[in-house]
Amino acid sequence: MSDYTLANYAGAIIFGLLLGFVVQRSRYCMTGAIRDYFLFGITRNLQMTLIVLAIITFFYTLFLTYGIFNPTLVPAGWFTFVGGIIFGIGMALGGGCVTSTFYRIGEGQWNYVASVIFMLVGIIAGSWLFNIAPYSFFYPGYTFLGYDYGLVWLNDLLGGVPPIAVGIVQAAIFAIAYYKLSKSEA
Repeated sequence: MSDYTLANYAGAIIFGLLLGFVVQRSRYCMTGAIRDYFLFGITRNLQMTLIVLAIITFFYTLFLTYGIFNPTLVPAGWFTFVGGIIFGIGMALGGGCVTSTFYRIGEGQWNYVASVIFMLVGIIAGSWLFNIAPYSFFYPGYTFLGYDYGLVWLNDLLGGVPPIAVGIVQAAIFAIAYYKLSKSEA
């Protein structure tokens, strides 16, 4: 039996609609933010990205510190790099990131449905491969800093520093980058 109630689903739908409205009205796209900055010197979306990263980093590490959730470590390596390159090429060819793809479909630009279909194919194929292939398929004997398969937890490397301490530093870096970008545009 599911723990979800009608109120959970209604809340999720309302939140999704509000978030979709904000994203569509702001024309937010992470791929576009980076593209616009490097090609045209426009920093509006990049500034929004830095604000979002600062807020998410702070709260994520706050929740980690107080044990509200515990993430699952997954290996990273050559296949992560290759997957990132393929993803980047796909997003460039698709005309934007996942977020902008969905709000464009919501605007009636049905040609973006093909992007969603191929995203789903890639997600399903990647999940299937990851679940059937043992770590040793990707990393025969691989260790990094003494950790098998590169499963490194930053807090272990920092000697048990609370996650929020690292989060505050990271959020501050994002905030400083935002401040510098906003001053350069003025």
